[in-house]
Amino acid sequence: MKKNIKWIIIGIVVIAIIGAVISQKEEEEKEANRKKDFTQNETATYKDVEYSIVKVEKTKGTNEYFQAKDGYEYVKITVKIENKSNEKISYNSIDWKLVNSDGAEDTFGAITAEDDVLLSSGNLDPQGKVEGVMIWEEKIGDNNLRLRYYNTIVDKDYTLQFKLD
Repeated sequence: MKKNIKWIIIGIVVIAIIGAVISQKEEEEKEANRKKDFTQNETATYKDVEYSIVKVEKTKGTNEYFQAKDGYEYVKITVKIENKSNEKISYNSIDWKLVNSDGAEDTFGAITAEDDVLLSSGNLDPQGKVEGVMIWEEKIGDNNLRLRYYNTIVDKDYTLQFKLD
């Protein structure tokens, strides 16, 4: 009888392991087939959170304290994050990077002397939303800018990418 119980327990453990492996493989396949590239006018959804670009502005600066260096312009991107999930989420501006036509990927670093509300970091309750500006300094006329979102700062591959107009 004790041998039978031992084999039953071993069988349950083996079935649980096989189920976990199959579930992990299905999740990996789902992630590999997920849409990651979007246009500036599309809304991207990842884990029940919506990400969208509200506005993109390019400017040399609007006052004497806020001027791009020669040959460069500021790229001001307003993003909106809406938590459609049932769980609290965190957000952070350092999860966003801009890639230029040279392939350089930078976190935002320019600040503004204007009334812009910069995207910072925080938490969003279920059904919460936040909107904020991030600013980069890029070469004038770069028409191959892409805004990338990384789910965590340690991720090597981007989670979402928006091709800017």
